[in-house]
Amino acid sequence: MAYEPTIRKNPRQLTIDQHYHTAHAISMFYDSDDKVEVMDLSSGQIVRRHKRAKIFCTKRTWDQRAEKGYMVPIEDRFHEEIDNIKNFSKRDHEAISKYCLLWRLRHEFHLSSHTDVVLNGISDSGLTKDQEEILENKNCSFVREGGVVASRFSSGIEIQTLLDQHWDACSQFKWGLIEAQDGEFLVADGYGDFAFIPISPKRAFWAGESDQKINRRQLAEVNKESISRARKYYFARKISECPVA
Repeated sequence: MAYEPTIRKNPRQLTIDQHYHTAHAISMFYDSDDKVEVMDLSSGQIVRRHKRAKIFCTKRTWDQRAEKGYMVPIEDRFHEEIDNIKNFSKRDHEAISKYCLLWRLRHEFHLSSHTDVVLNGISDSGLTKDQEEILENKNCSFVREGGVVASRFSSGIEIQTLLDQHWDACSQFKWGLIEAQDGEFLVADGYGDFAFIPISPKRAFWAGESDQKINRRQLAEVNKESISRARKYYFARKISECPVA
């Protein structure tokens, strides 16, 4: 999907490549060279990529206010959980649920086409592109000629609204820690309504499950589910270590 480029050299440091699943979460699967293996479904080829590779990103799908605002605390609380695994009773289940929902919504918006919004009866603000970028960097939006508002601003608001609307459906989730005894987890680019989050080659959070260890056969079933959910790619520390049969 086309995106709006910034002024040359991006002087306002607006985020262009936005992660729908965070770079930190991807890095938990790094090999010794600080890369992961990615199965690119469009080519059928396995490639090795760093966490900030373009395949993991969407381009300016939501605005800077969303990217550096309400999304950050959700990401930070989730990172605290995956960096410091706690037992079931002390786990921050709400933090995991909110991140699961955020990942799902951002992935959906990445895959969808979004058009600019036209506000009837609203005149343009007459701003230069530099002035527009200054405003966006300060978490503001603006209107262009013909009452046009760039789609990333409406997407940022829509994602925030959907987080609130869907929260009741997952606010009571309790997340079990699943540990693989033999083999490693695959990770899909998104999981839709499947409340499952691999957090390292050997560990995953799964809503509605108790903390448990799974054998190779059970791991293969889970990995097959990840492959079935993947839309453009799936990744792992080393794909050959991830059983699927």
